Amino acid sequence: MKKIKNINQLKAETRRLEQRRQELEKAIKYDWRDVKDSLRPKNLADEVISNFLKEQGNGKGHTFLSEGLAQLVSTFTRNMVEKAELKFGKWYKN
Repeated sequence: MKKIKNINQLKAETRRLEQRRQELEKAIKYDWRDVKDSLRPKNLADEVISNFLKEQGNGKGHTFLSEGLAQLVSTFTRNMVEKAELKFGKWYKN
């Protein structure tokens, strides 16, 4: 760290540190949003089913078919979980 010799350097360093703090807070906010989104039930179900079907397809030579099936099932599951999530939300509001 270089020495600060006058008030102008101190002000410039203060502005730089404030800008850095704001950038870090913004990064934390985006990371937290990603964590919350990844923990939603529809995303969890999608990931689990997709990984399961991809593992079943490995080693059998049907990767294209298994990936397509995994995508289809994960989309179906995501839609069903999303609908269930909306229903439960309505029930809790009443």
